[in-house]
Order: sequence, then structure tokens, then C-alpha cells
Amino acid sequence: MAGAAGMALGGLVAATADGGLGSGNGLGGAYVALLMGLTGTSLGALALTRSRRTG
Repeated sequence: MAGAAGMALGGLVAATADGGLGSGNGLGGAYVALLMGLTGTSLGALALTRSRRTG
């Protein structure tokens, strides 16, 4: 859930940021949040799948 929330907030910041990358509006951080949120969501799903298989 934390990964999905990070992706949602990163997407929100990226969609509402004025200016481009390096303008000080947090667009770089939004991209990092999207990437880390995707990574966290993927690893969480992988762990959940693995825990269900091993019992």
C-alpha cells in the first residue's frame, strides 16, 4: 500500500508541477517517487505471491 500511495502522490506532483526538471518545483522528486513506488509495489506483490505459495 505504501508503494501505491507513493506512486499516486508522485503522479499528482508531476501533473501539477509548473516548469520543467530543475526548476525547483519538485518534478525530479516526483519522478523518483514514481520509480520507487513502482519498485515497492512490485516487490510487495512478489513477496505476497511467494508467501501464499509456501504456505
